[in-house]
Amino acid sequence: MSKTWLATISTIALMTVSPAVTHAKDISAKKVSIKDNANPAKRQVAVQSNDAGVLLTEADDPGANGASLHVYSATDDFCAILPSGPSWKHTSSQWKYANKATKTSAHVGDGKLVVKTKSGVTYTLADNGTQGTVNAQVQFGSGTRYCMRCSAAKKDNAKKFLAKGCAAAACDPEPSVCDPFSTTTTTTSTTTTSTTCPPSTHQVLKGSLTATLGRFNYNLTLGLPGANSACNMNFPGTHACTYPDLQAAAAACDLAGLMDTASIPVTSFWAIDSSQPPLQQCNDDAMGGSGLNWEYGTAHTASRGERVTLDNASGALGSLQTGVQCNIAGTSWVGCCQ
Repeated sequence: MSKTWLATISTIALMTVSPAVTHAKDISAKKVSIKDNANPAKRQVAVQSNDAGVLLTEADDPGANGASLHVYSATDDFCAILPSGPSWKHTSSQWKYANKATKTSAHVGDGKLVVKTKSGVTYTLADNGTQGTVNAQVQFGSGTRYCMRCSAAKKDNAKKFLAKGCAAAACDPEPSVCDPFSTTTTTTSTTTTSTTCPPSTHQVLKGSLTATLGRFNYNLTLGLPGANSACNMNFPGTHACTYPDLQAAAAACDLAGLMDTASIPVTSFWAIDSSQPPLQQCNDDAMGGSGLNWEYGTAHTASRGERVTLDNASGALGSLQTGVQCNIAGTSWVGCCQ
């Protein structure tokens, strides 16, 4: 059976724009907890609300559209993306997410919201003494964004921030964009046509590595060298796909039904493009950093990345997205092209 692929043929004008500002729905928080540790793998962020204002009908199918958790204060800014896919389960009363590999879980239902993550947590307490006020915003797909703001913490020190029973209050302005599919680009002069794809022969793209932060670390090697090494190891003769490579792979019908090396459906790619400004390529511009692309993994500087979504069923690439935080955990993949 042939598959229908939607190809986008465009004259593209990309312009950086400010994201639309929408007021979040203020809800009370049962708990907002942040645990710091010298070992980043032992850090944890957890938020919970039992507010009656939380409604299942306000969640926009995170199984298809993912979810986001944005936790920030005057000194720190952490964004976690829970990607779409089979880790989401839906019942008549809730959406539930569990990913053992990233130690991340979430669920939302009427009167209850919980998100916990121990993966890629860059929020630190030790370097700031106290937090004062911590804001947490949670969004499921493009549904209602919920705001929890906690000022009077039971614990607020270099190891733990713990606030309980926080009354509903408006969050402070978000210092950065943190959406399941955040974008700061516009695309113009776009024409869409339909093409029938034959079964993939993988003419350009041979496979995909597992999802990663913008700080690539494959084969125990940072950045593009590690990604190239892992591609060549798993798919001999290949390198990490650039954005133009991905466009060629889409035109060759290589992307429909694509799975990574862990048999997880691929739903987005980091857009590797050396012609773009380094600060849109997760460049390690931190003090004492390498200065190389795809080696930056926090949100403390202006360095961000670019990515492109993938409709896994059809193999169609979405619009290029810019200004994506490099520390978003496990949200984008690296393809391997010849």
